[in-house]
Amino acid sequence: MRSTNPVFRSVMHDTYASDTPVTYTNVAFKTLFLLAIIGLSAFATIYSGQVTVGLLIGALIVGFISVIVGTRSVKLSPIFSTIYALSEGVILGTVSALYAYLYDGIIPTALLTTLIVVLIMMLLYSTRIIKVTQSFASGLVIALIAVIIMAFLGFFLPFGGTFYYLIVIVSAVLSALFLLLDFRSIEYCVESGTDARYGWVLSLGLLVTIVWIYIEMLRLLAIFGRRR
Repeated sequence: MRSTNPVFRSVMHDTYASDTPVTYTNVAFKTLFLLAIIGLSAFATIYSGQVTVGLLIGALIVGFISVIVGTRSVKLSPIFSTIYALSEGVILGTVSALYAYLYDGIIPTALLTTLIVVLIMMLLYSTRIIKVTQSFASGLVIALIAVIIMAFLGFFLPFGGTFYYLIVIVSAVLSALFLLLDFRSIEYCVESGTDARYGWVLSLGLLVTIVWIYIEMLRLLAIFGRRR
C-alpha cells in the first residue's frame, strides 16, 4: 500500500496519534462539502456560457497542481482541496453540458450510477468480500498503467471502435476498484488515531476517485446511447 497509493503514502509518512483524531464522520462531511463546491462551480460554469479553451486548460493545470499540493501538505490541504473542487467544477460542468447536448438525460443517470457504484464498493469493502492487500493494490496500479498506455496508442493506431469500448469498460472497473484503496486509507487513519487535519487529505483522495468514476459513467452511458 505504501508504494501504490500516493494519498495513503503521504499519510503514512507523517502519521501520529492525536488528541483530536480523524473520524469517518469528519472525512464524510469534508467530502460532501467538496462535492457541493464542485456542484456549485459546475452549475455556474454551465449557466455562464463563457467557457473558453484557455479556461479549461487553466482549470486542468490548477486542478492537477492542487491535487499534488493538497495530498503532500496537511496544512495547505484545506485550501488546495477547495481550489481543486472549484477547478474540477469548471471541467465537469463543461463536459457534462457537452454530453447532455448529445445524449438526453445522461447527467442524472451518470450521477445516480456514480452514487450506486460508491455504495456498492463501500459494501464490498466493509464486508471484506474484496480484501485490499499489497498484491491487490499493486495489480490495480499495473492495470491502470496498461490502460493509459493502450489509450495513448489508440490515438495513433487504427484499433477501431471495439477497442475503445474495451478501454472505457476496463477504465470504469478500475475507477470503482480504486475506491477500495481510498477506503483502506481512511480506515487506517481512523484506527491509528491520526490527527483530524488529515481528514482533508483523505477527502481529497476520495474526491479524485469519485470524479474519475463520474467521468467513466458518462463515457459508458454515451456508448450505450450510441448503440441504441
